[in-house]
Amino acid sequence: MDLQTALVVAGIVLLLLVVAYNQWQIRKSRRPRALQPEDDLPPMREPVVGEEIKPEVSAKLHEPPRPETIQRKEPTLAVPPLDDDAQAAQAAQAASPLVSGSADADELLAEEVADGIARSAPSPRTQAPQNAAQNAAQNERDAHAAAGEASAPASAQASAAAVAPTAAPQSEPVAEPIVADGQPRPAVIDPLIDCIVPLHLERKASGDRILPLTGRLRRAGTKQVHIEGLYEPANAWEPVTAGHQYEDLQVAVQLANRGGPLNALEFSEFVNAVEALAESLDASAELPDMSETVANARELDGFAAACDVQLGVNVVSDGAPWSAAYVQNVATQDGLVLSRDGTRFTRYQAGPDGIQRALFTLQFGDTNFLRDDLTVKAGSQITLLLDVPQASQAVKPLKTMCEYGDSLAQRMGARLVDDNHRPLTETSFVAIFQQLQALYDKLETRGMPAGSPVALRLFSS
Repeated sequence: MDLQTALVVAGIVLLLLVVAYNQWQIRKSRRPRALQPEDDLPPMREPVVGEEIKPEVSAKLHEPPRPETIQRKEPTLAVPPLDDDAQAAQAAQAASPLVSGSADADELLAEEVADGIARSAPSPRTQAPQNAAQNAAQNERDAHAAAGEASAPASAQASAAAVAPTAAPQSEPVAEPIVADGQPRPAVIDPLIDCIVPLHLERKASGDRILPLTGRLRRAGTKQVHIEGLYEPANAWEPVTAGHQYEDLQVAVQLANRGGPLNALEFSEFVNAVEALAESLDASAELPDMSETVANARELDGFAAACDVQLGVNVVSDGAPWSAAYVQNVATQDGLVLSRDGTRFTRYQAGPDGIQRALFTLQFGDTNFLRDDLTVKAGSQITLLLDVPQASQAVKPLKTMCEYGDSLAQRMGARLVDDNHRPLTETSFVAIFQQLQALYDKLETRGMPAGSPVALRLFSS
């Protein structure tokens, strides 16, 4: 009897251990992690354009790249059609986010490469970044000298012309959708990520009449809903505004965000709200097919999931742990802004349009800087995270983040490493830059460059 009892107890204990182990494995597999330099780029599907895609969406997906969109690419990641020496020189000139074009920056970069923490763009050969930068400058001067007379004014003009293409992307406005002649300019709604329902009013309605009827048109489940009116004096779509008259409206629900694709329940909620609005305004609504819309939402969500990547670097202490109060003091003095929930600091930077947007974030473990006791909370690692789709390529976010991480490491007696505590070397940054450029190209091909308004909406919660 005692043996049977012992066997039963042993069996129960073994069963509980198996269940606990399985649960631990499931949680471990679901835990998100930052992109590692050795990771392969996740598979990315080409945009699906078939019978289920609306004509206007298909047209936008197949539009050729605009010149300004092409110029937005980081010059440091492109390989121009030069000879072998010039190609290697130009690639090495962009080898580190810490390069600023000055002699002091070159000396600093050489020291960092020796320490094994320099960042590098893809290069066909390996050479000292400082010498490569000097060779690139020499090749550039030789090319300009061969093209014109060897005089001081001509050299000055050639140098100015060489600098202009690099500086151009910084001053360009954010790319906007191409608008055909005579067609109204869009506001927020975009056929790339929205399901659009046109509403045709039998007679003009004022914004004062429309606005009180739009209470249900804010969200459908977790998806944003937008309503715009065609303002004829400006020949532009605009958010419904009091005092303006409209005879055409369009209501749109976002097909996908970081919460997932639009589902049938959310679509039904959206359609019911649109029908109620149309009935109140004596308008006719062109409602889309639910199955087609849900299929488009799933395809868009699949594309977004493949491009939704975060790049992270870590600043790890070489000595005693830091207190949370010390980290907060450093981040505040550096101009980073604490989030409303207190879990992270954010570095903002003004874009070409002058609007301040998030560039990267700083986290100190699981510290909440609003609720935790900052004098007791301590740790030895600071994590900097770049949300790739939400930061414009034109402002070089990875370069800025790595520069700041290196500055923190120097000031706080620490090292800049990856998630496995391996020093960030030139080889690792070659892989990072390759993956990052592939993501930028994928987003631009789809018509939603990183940091653009449509990308900010798609890659939001």
